[in-house]
Amino acid sequence: MIARALVLRPEPGNGETADRLAAAGILPIQQPLFVVRPLDWTAPDPAGFDAILLTSANAVRHGGAGLESLKPLPVVAVGTATAAAARAAGFTIAATGRTDAAAIIAEAHGFGLTRLLHLAGQDRTAPDGDGATATVSVYASDPVDLPSGITEDWEDAVVLLHSPRAAHTFAALVARDGADRARFQIAALSDAVAEAAGAGWGGMTVAVSPNDTALVAAARQRAIDRTPPDGDKQAMTDDQATAPIMTASATAGQSRPPRRARTAWLVALVLLAFVGGLVLMGYAMRQGLLEARKTEAAAAATPVTFTPQPEAGVGGTRAPAPTIDTTQLVSREAALAAQIAALEARAATVASDANAAGAQAARAESVLVVLAARRALDRGQGLGYLEDQLRTRFGQRQPRAVAIIVAAGRRPPVTLEDLRLGLDTLAPDLTAGNATDDWWTSLKQELGNLVVLRRAGTPSPVPTDRLARARRLLDAGQVDAARAEVALMPGAATAAAWSTAARHYVQARAALDALETIAMVAPPAFPAPPAVAQAAPVTTTDSLPAMNAPMDAPVVQAQPTAPTVQ
Repeated sequence: MIARALVLRPEPGNGETADRLAAAGILPIQQPLFVVRPLDWTAPDPAGFDAILLTSANAVRHGGAGLESLKPLPVVAVGTATAAAARAAGFTIAATGRTDAAAIIAEAHGFGLTRLLHLAGQDRTAPDGDGATATVSVYASDPVDLPSGITEDWEDAVVLLHSPRAAHTFAALVARDGADRARFQIAALSDAVAEAAGAGWGGMTVAVSPNDTALVAAARQRAIDRTPPDGDKQAMTDDQATAPIMTASATAGQSRPPRRARTAWLVALVLLAFVGGLVLMGYAMRQGLLEARKTEAAAAATPVTFTPQPEAGVGGTRAPAPTIDTTQLVSREAALAAQIAALEARAATVASDANAAGAQAARAESVLVVLAARRALDRGQGLGYLEDQLRTRFGQRQPRAVAIIVAAGRRPPVTLEDLRLGLDTLAPDLTAGNATDDWWTSLKQELGNLVVLRRAGTPSPVPTDRLARARRLLDAGQVDAARAEVALMPGAATAAAWSTAARHYVQARAALDALETIAMVAPPAFPAPPAVAQAAPVTTTDSLPAMNAPMDAPVVQAQPTAPTVQ
């Protein structure tokens, strides 16, 4: 009997799960419990959040135009399918959960992403340890009205439950129809879904990870391991109950003895044919054996004669032995040695070129990784998968630089625009001085700004001029110089946080410059192609072994030196 599985999730996921079940050899039954539709919603200001929490891919599919303003925020996703949908929509994935929402929230907090914006459905179950600052409903799942008694068609099937709400709804349908829970096998996406389904089912298996592939594997295992309630016992009972009836019917119709006599004659004929076949086979083997013995005897009685043939020659004389041109042999041997050496040199050159191409490709990949990290920090986004790439390619040569870049990516990255806005906000306090200064200190500062004596060619120390220079330096990307100007202003103490952010910005860019220098300025060394040794032909027989030397004595020849790759 082919195993069946009931898929209850909405489209388009319902069809995808059905295809996976069919590929696993399970007959899918498609009956969505809900129909998903988008809701009208307004996206909040992304500046108030560190990341977006996604617990379902439906939030991306039905989020609409409101998602565009939130794309600068990284995404914390529960499950690989949700992460893939967010990545296809243009979001950057900061972390992907392997178990449930509570675990990925804890992992996000470890990365410093504490202010989470949860984009969810209208009917939802809040995860344990929900650290979301705000939750916005972007879609709704409306229940489908199903006729009474429909669960009877689903008995002895494996039911795939993708959400706690689906588990509650299916349990309610079974209770409404008065069906026996023991007739259903459950495959749950997570422990939370299994808990929502309750107990009393014929069997339950929880997927090893919260994704559809793992759930289909759990359903397949549930279909293999399940034993239908009293199925085999019922079949045996039915057979035993019908056996006496069949025996009585047969006995009632066996009142004709001639049928048994015909059966006996048929058995006798079969035995007679078998014995005749054995006799014929023995006769054929005996005749073949006698013929083989006669042939062997005739061959042994025939004498074998050998007539030697005279060697070819003129007038019946012995033909002279052929002459060997040793000079030609030596020349051919030298030519073959030169060709072999040339082939080995070409092989070494090809290997060297391959190594050089591999080194160039590795260098190009390293440069691209550094450029991608720089672009992510400049946009104020997290590094994501680039962290592992930076550690793998530069962790041994520049561990400090890699640590600085990874730390800059994990904390909210500082951009030039952030520094400009912060400087504009602090401008009144920087030029006016510290509010805690007494009136005498403030008076001296004002009097000192009335008349300024400075050497020609030096910048003006007036606070407003310093502020203007700091803004121009920020526009030119010279953050360190702008930070030095701010440090000399009267209200520099009020800009401590700004100076720390600017220092982090400068350190991260310096670390990126160091990694970029390693990737671009330190190319791999290219080996020089090996020289081809030409063998000189030998025109004399002085180098040949003596002609009267034994033929089996080995001749030692100089072997060509193998090329080395520097």
